[in-house]
Amino acid sequence: MGLLLNLDRHEWFVALTFGVLMDADHLFATPRYVSDNGLAAILRPTWDDGSGFQWRSLFHDPIAFGVVAPLAIGWRFLIPLLFWGTHIGMDYLQVWTIDHSALVEAVVFALACSGIVFIEYRRWKVTMPEGSLREFLLHVSASLRSRVSARRFSSH
Repeated sequence: MGLLLNLDRHEWFVALTFGVLMDADHLFATPRYVSDNGLAAILRPTWDDGSGFQWRSLFHDPIAFGVVAPLAIGWRFLIPLLFWGTHIGMDYLQVWTIDHSALVEAVVFALACSGIVFIEYRRWKVTMPEGSLREFLLHVSASLRSRVSARRFSSH
């Protein structure tokens, strides 16, 4: 969504805060869950161990709209609301499809990756109108190799 909306770096910060960072609460619950249920329990479709322990913060509940909406208005853009709402929607999709969550998550991931490739290809195509998909993929591959090798040399 961030690529589609062509966000600047400040907007990306807000989008990642409300769309991704809100899952940081899981980092606090995971050690207790693993110590009570074992490391292999993380691979179960649901992390509900019947303990009644709260696994999600208030931001994972629609009631948080009362906090997020004023922030979105205060920042004069709807990015917090849009990315938080998408996160909440994906959480509910996971709950509704818990019996098939691995398949649903794989489909959502594949669609997201396809969307990223599509958006970046369209942007590249503006600068290279005669370029093909193969040339785009070669460009991406060369760019990634260049970045990886630059990091290797800068870390030594």
